[in-house]
Amino acid sequence: MSEQEIDKGDTTIKKAFNVFIFGLPVLFGVCWIMGVPLQLGLAILGGNYLALLIGFSVAAAFIYWPYSDNAKTIDYILALIAGGVWLLCAYHYEDWLLNQHDRTFFKISMAVISIGLLTEGVRKTTGNGMAIIILASLLYGIFGHKAPGIFEGAQNDYDALFMYLYIDSSAVLGFIIMVAGTLILGFLILGQVMQASGATKFFSDIAMASIGHKRGGPAKVSVVGSSLMGTVSGATVANIMSTGMISIPLMKRNGFKGAMAAGIEAVASNGSQLAPPVMGATAFIIAEYLEMPYSTIVAAAILPAIVYYVFLFCQIDFYARDKGLEGLKKSELPKMFDVIKAGWLFIIPLGVLIFFLFVLAFNPAKSALYATLSLLFLALLKFKKLPSLKIIYECILGLGKPFVMLVMICAGAGIIIGVINMSGLGFSLALALSDVGIAYGLFVMLLLTALASIVLGMGMPTSAVYIIVAMLLAPAITDMGVPAIAAHFFVFYFGLASFLTPPVAIASYAAASLAKADLRETSMAGLKLGLSAFIIPFYFIYNPEILMVGEWNVILSSFTLLVIAGVLLARAITLFSSSEEKSTAYGMIDLLMSIVAGTATIWLGKENMLLYAIMIIGIGMIVFGNRFFKIK
Repeated sequence: MSEQEIDKGDTTIKKAFNVFIFGLPVLFGVCWIMGVPLQLGLAILGGNYLALLIGFSVAAAFIYWPYSDNAKTIDYILALIAGGVWLLCAYHYEDWLLNQHDRTFFKISMAVISIGLLTEGVRKTTGNGMAIIILASLLYGIFGHKAPGIFEGAQNDYDALFMYLYIDSSAVLGFIIMVAGTLILGFLILGQVMQASGATKFFSDIAMASIGHKRGGPAKVSVVGSSLMGTVSGATVANIMSTGMISIPLMKRNGFKGAMAAGIEAVASNGSQLAPPVMGATAFIIAEYLEMPYSTIVAAAILPAIVYYVFLFCQIDFYARDKGLEGLKKSELPKMFDVIKAGWLFIIPLGVLIFFLFVLAFNPAKSALYATLSLLFLALLKFKKLPSLKIIYECILGLGKPFVMLVMICAGAGIIIGVINMSGLGFSLALALSDVGIAYGLFVMLLLTALASIVLGMGMPTSAVYIIVAMLLAPAITDMGVPAIAAHFFVFYFGLASFLTPPVAIASYAAASLAKADLRETSMAGLKLGLSAFIIPFYFIYNPEILMVGEWNVILSSFTLLVIAGVLLARAITLFSSSEEKSTAYGMIDLLMSIVAGTATIWLGKENMLLYAIMIIGIGMIVFGNRFFKIK
């Protein structure tokens, strides 16, 4: 159910209810981030706050994702029960946490009901994929001691398991949900306020004014606009629906096929989850999991994200060159000075965010709230009036729905983490994968991990995929001597790649709906355009310098090699897709040399002289290839 559907025909009472169920948790979150309970001397623990957050969110899940078109009596009853059991947990949290061994019938009943309804809430908001995994994990938690071989888990009584999941700080009320209720919430607020203020149009106009007149301009605008929007949005489908509404019709009008236009938008918007600082919320979870400063994770993500977009940008340029697609007329484009003059207020909050985040080393959530406050202040100065109640209401709904979904994802992941902790499954799988790595090598282990990430990620949010696979498989990769940050980014990237991988290529399908294009053709176009998402993770496993690990000269060398390889492989893919060029002898030579030079640049060691010879040939092909091989 969209925000517009929620808002359509709402009475004053219903609007007040919407504000209550969506707005109150956000208000609680802001107060928690700013340390208001501590300043007021209130003895509120993190578990109290998190259980309260889940209570409101699971109730909203039953009401706004009902069993029929509109919420009926059964939806409200289940919402009341689901919210009630978690609010009861919030009220009794400290006492029940310290007395987990005292498992009365009442406590066990509340635990079973809360976990059951939470699982159903996850199914409603995120689909069947994650709910099935949660159910499988619960069954494993109870019967895992009967599983064969390495899958044999510790024996747990059902009452102990459900009480642990319900109340313990290592399960549902653990660090994953705390990340959602603090770090991610702060950036969700910033992103929603920026979008409501017109940031989407500003970033799109910046891209239009800068490169809209270039060859294949509308497609390049999509790349630049999506990457800029991703710095504050970090949500693939939301990015597609906002920037794609403008870029896809422009691309089609400029001569791009519908499937190609949709594929470009899907890959560009999917990359928004790689673009710092938000990165689809997963960056915060990685930082907490690895116990690293958030700034370290953001810095590590910068260079791979640049390569991802360079790869896509080059494919678009080669495609536009081959098809003879020109850019837009300058008379159709906005002037850069006018764009900056109209939208300067969106630049300053990003500067404020960077200042608090990297210079003052503030908590990321607080930094995002201070940036939001600066944006509101600047908007007040510019427009000289307060936002209307309608705009405030729409902002609350626009923020409430993704926040509820995020809380459901993280709470559901907490169930899986709790089962893994109690059963010992994570240790068993890590040991088994380590044996695979010892017997067959690191590369085979990486292939298995990549496949698991893609399969698990089909139809699931990236954050959920990362949490599950990081718990199960990432430790085995680090045991092979890979830096922890490289192992976790590997899992993150392949979870993200599932958005482009058929048969459940969510990003491609969302873009295809806007372009009215064939789903299969769009998903195949997305796979070709997003190939870098499948290559880059292997590169930074063997070359962790690309993640800002090591000396600056080595970091720069690794980055340069990957950019060159990206350009060469982008050229090879474009040539391979062109039936006219690859049918000629010269086209086949150029195609083969591009493939060889690109792959060799990735796989050969940085000290190998042959590598540099191939690099020189590759650069020559990039600069002079068109003329030498007579390609138009």
